[in-house]
Amino acid sequence: MEAEAEHDFMATAEDELSFRKGQVLKVLNKDEDPHWFKAELDGQEGFVPSNYIKVMDHPWYLGKISRRDSEALLNSPGTRDGTFLVRQSESSAGDFSISVRFRNTAQGVGVQHFKVLRDQSGKYYLWELKFNSLNELVQYHRTASISRTDTILLRDMDVEATFVQALFDFNPQEPGELAFKRGDIITLLNRDDENWWEGKLNDQGGMFPANYVCPFNSRVQSE
Repeated sequence: MEAEAEHDFMATAEDELSFRKGQVLKVLNKDEDPHWFKAELDGQEGFVPSNYIKVMDHPWYLGKISRRDSEALLNSPGTRDGTFLVRQSESSAGDFSISVRFRNTAQGVGVQHFKVLRDQSGKYYLWELKFNSLNELVQYHRTASISRTDTILLRDMDVEATFVQALFDFNPQEPGELAFKRGDIITLLNRDDENWWEGKLNDQGGMFPANYVCPFNSRVQSE
């Protein structure tokens, strides 16, 4: 992901990253702390204050969604080949994976997972061609196959109908309820009841209060 600096920031600690207003940063992780994001600029990595930058969010980035949940989501009825999402890698902290639905003639409907690699200069790649940002890599594979064995072109999913984002922490009081933290992205399974919806997070399913979440494409306000 990318973000544009809205103010100058001078680092005061070794693990922070300085930048000037107008510069474009690569956001490497924004899910651990809502106030400090890990970012990269000119090959240097560090933490930056989230209220100093404007993140160019994309509906395809789902953060900490698990590999299993991504497969369940992409295999849901009505999802078309090429529908994809980008998530944090479960096996390598700080890295990304791209999960893509594809119907193989021999194997039927399935999901392929592609590990996004980075070279020493910070460029992103899957094969030989390298990109300055994750955004550029995704955009390229909308018209060029992401797979070397099949023709798979990336296409967006309807995230507004499928996901919600937590506005507050929720701690279950009854069995069958789903725990989550502010900012978590929850896969929505059922919302027939206007007050209590059913969802899934980190391979766990359960009910939760509808007024604790908002549509995923609505920005969660800072405290």
